[in-house]
Amino acid sequence: MNQTWVDKKIISRYNTPPKKGGIYVRILLCDDDPMILVQMEKYLKEYFQKAHLRVPDIASYTSGDALLRSESTAEIAFLDVEIPGLSGIYTGEKLKKKNPSIKIFILTSYMDYLDEAMKFHVFRYLSKPIEKARLFRNVKEALYQIEMETRPVAIETKDGVIVRQAEDIVFVETERHKTKIVTIDAVYEVNSPLRMWNDLLQIGGFYQTHRSFIVNMRYVGEFTKDTVKLNLPDGQTCSAYLTKRRYSDFKSNYLLYLESTR
Repeated sequence: MNQTWVDKKIISRYNTPPKKGGIYVRILLCDDDPMILVQMEKYLKEYFQKAHLRVPDIASYTSGDALLRSESTAEIAFLDVEIPGLSGIYTGEKLKKKNPSIKIFILTSYMDYLDEAMKFHVFRYLSKPIEKARLFRNVKEALYQIEMETRPVAIETKDGVIVRQAEDIVFVETERHKTKIVTIDAVYEVNSPLRMWNDLLQIGGFYQTHRSFIVNMRYVGEFTKDTVKLNLPDGQTCSAYLTKRRYSDFKSNYLLYLESTR
């Protein structure tokens, strides 16, 4: 279980917005053209330096086989579609299974592979030759999403304070003056009202569907005009109310969320 117990005195530290420059990532590059690898590494280092962020560890590979054999872990990967041996699509699928949160960029001169790539939620597609300004914009968006997903959230229970990552929270529900925080592997009861959890709405991917519910769109399986069904990693499902007047807005926000994860 990914949780940490902390003293109440430091709760506020975990409920403040993430600081600029606080994020650190590892990046994988995979392309059979050494010149592309050199160019990408140069561009990426330039972006992080200009943004005053810690320059990431960058590992480069000329084939999907070599990348997967290395068992490297990362938060971001740039994969060429047509590489010797294992394709970029296959390599991306394997990386996604190992780390569902990884942000995968597909580098390609062809659009023939889009349908295959969509199946494992590619974060962005970048056409060759690589346009530096577009690369910078997309890397910025990827870093923002990573930081929001991994932002720590303090949960104060009668036994103490637990710190969980925002991405672990499936939904928050209030009923009869009690609030329930449902995570991927535990349920916590707290005395604070739902309005105390409005900070979650500032984190990408959360939405208040009803006066009693805030849901993480990461876990939405389906929804109707009055119900949102959420899928937990262990296969269980649960439901949250969706106010009919919020249906259209929720639908729009959910589609935007899906687009941001591809």
